[in-house]
Amino acid sequence: MQTFFALLIVSFFFSMTKYTGSLENKKSGLPDCISIDSINSGDLICRLGNGYFSDVFRQFSGGEKRFSHIGIAHFQDSLCYVIHAEASEFTGQGGVRMDMLDKFIEHSLDYQFFHITSDSIRQRIDSLAYEYFKMGIQFDLCFDLTSDTTLYCTELVANCINKAMGNPDYIPTYSLSPDFKCYRISDILESNLIR
Repeated sequence: MQTFFALLIVSFFFSMTKYTGSLENKKSGLPDCISIDSINSGDLICRLGNGYFSDVFRQFSGGEKRFSHIGIAHFQDSLCYVIHAEASEFTGQGGVRMDMLDKFIEHSLDYQFFHITSDSIRQRIDSLAYEYFKMGIQFDLCFDLTSDTTLYCTELVANCINKAMGNPDYIPTYSLSPDFKCYRISDILESNLIR
């Protein structure tokens, strides 16, 4: 079960749609429909690709089943990036990375920002995510929640939120079986910390 689930995770990131935006927003890494004033470092962004595995992971999430991937907004040198955990669908190699926002959403069918309601918590989430990125954390192909030496996308975000809250169980896990727990996008988005 874990191997099958791992293969699904590493394969859901790409689609065929291309984003084209204005030069002004391209300079900031933002698409035309997003105002730079409405996003803060530490806010969350979810996306949905249009590939087979994107739909598999969308279906796996509870709630409205709208998204297949999640990351954390991070501003650096006035540019908007997304810190997220991703692996190649071909090799399984990858880890925590930082991509320009327009690159993160360029192959998405849908995306949305979710704001963290507490400024201090949001700043801690951003700092923790950036630390994971700087550490070069590899992608968690085993979906092992007992360690943060490797991380998958929702595990990265849940760990940052839980550590920022000072509560290791603030974002609850979902049980696929008695021996296998994981984080789903819906587990994160249902938090009362997010609007």
